[in-house]
Amino acid sequence: MWLQDIHAIYISGDLAKLEGLNSVRRTAGEEVISRLLATINCDALCARAKTLRNGIKCAVNLPSADQAYFNFDVLGGCNYHGSIVFDDGKTWLARFRLPNHNEPPLQEKNFDRRSEFATYCFLARTAVPVPEVYDCADDDDPMNLVGAGYILLEKLAGKPLAWHEASEVQKKKFSRQLAGIYSNLEQHPLNGLGRLQLSSMGIPEVGPAFFDYDSNGNLIQFGPFSHSNDYYTALIQQKIQLIKTGEVATSAPLDQYLVYMSLLDSLPQNESGPFFLRHVDSRDANFLVDDDYNITGIIDWELAISTSKGSAFQSPLLLYNLGELYHKGLSTPSEDEKRLSKILREEKGAVELAALAEKKLHFRVDQVIEADPWQRQEFVSLFSGWWKAINVVEIFDWDTWYEKALDMYGDGGLWESDMKAHSITYTNRVTNISCQQDLCST
Repeated sequence: MWLQDIHAIYISGDLAKLEGLNSVRRTAGEEVISRLLATINCDALCARAKTLRNGIKCAVNLPSADQAYFNFDVLGGCNYHGSIVFDDGKTWLARFRLPNHNEPPLQEKNFDRRSEFATYCFLARTAVPVPEVYDCADDDDPMNLVGAGYILLEKLAGKPLAWHEASEVQKKKFSRQLAGIYSNLEQHPLNGLGRLQLSSMGIPEVGPAFFDYDSNGNLIQFGPFSHSNDYYTALIQQKIQLIKTGEVATSAPLDQYLVYMSLLDSLPQNESGPFFLRHVDSRDANFLVDDDYNITGIIDWELAISTSKGSAFQSPLLLYNLGELYHKGLSTPSEDEKRLSKILREEKGAVELAALAEKKLHFRVDQVIEADPWQRQEFVSLFSGWWKAINVVEIFDWDTWYEKALDMYGDGGLWESDMKAHSITYTNRVTNISCQQDLCST
């Protein structure tokens, strides 16, 4: 089913079609889980865990696809979590990557897993509450008798934070602990911009920041970087190459190209280190708390990156007003962000971190880089918000900017004239549709 069709069904509000769509989604989701489970040797997993715990017996529980689909303790984002219960009562989690249609290539998937493992090893040196990790194995490794690649890690006490359900007192308590975590992470700088991996000596070190592949499918590594703008420049230029090959922004390639060129001309202040660890997927569900709102653990560090200070110490995603960001192109500090900033400044004496916690400039850049022009309203809103922030203006007009950007950057020599015409035609068509929707809503 095309994305446009799915979007139309949600917009229509047709309950029968929505139920049908959800049924299709569940069937597809359960098929993905079943494919994963078929690759896991449960006996080998149990034997490996027993060996790591010096012979203590255990039992492995891998919930079936129908049991796992709506169980958020088992499914989290792109990962499946089985449990390993030892005879002495200790419980581990076995974390597997789901074989989704859009999963990264094998080499990158293995790197992601090893990077997460290395990140947990690094955080074990800090006061950040994270699970202990015990083992890691790659997919398609002949030495991995379990079959599928995995991470074995401690199962922490606590439940996922539900920020919208927290009282003001609970939010303040959580924010004080979060401020303490920020202050502690500042005491553990890193020497490059990239993602962590273990050295040959088993020591966490900064490795590549991102990847691409050549025509033969060989991995091309980018980074680590010693300057923040070197990272952004390499990332954006790599995205431009993907536009050229038709792998991204197929609905409006010229629009995306012009946005990227504008980003390159107005990147955030260049930083040369030290660098600090940033939890990229900092949704509330990845913070575990007890009944008294004490943080018992922070999980899902799969995409964590050592990055510039301005990026690392932005407020976590759970405190953002994303509706304002995506629909209005604004990102004024929310009350939750202001609370964290005030605690950092007044209670922790961390004046610099307090200022960074209220800024989302790096987050804006990241979002604009990843935005797809097919999601037209979101694409334009994100870019316009960044443009207004970087130029300190209150008004942005896409058509005016577009005309100036086209004169300034041209088409980069990437497309024939008919490609340019296609992009402009698409822009005008979407603008007309948006105008019609605005009229219908008034």
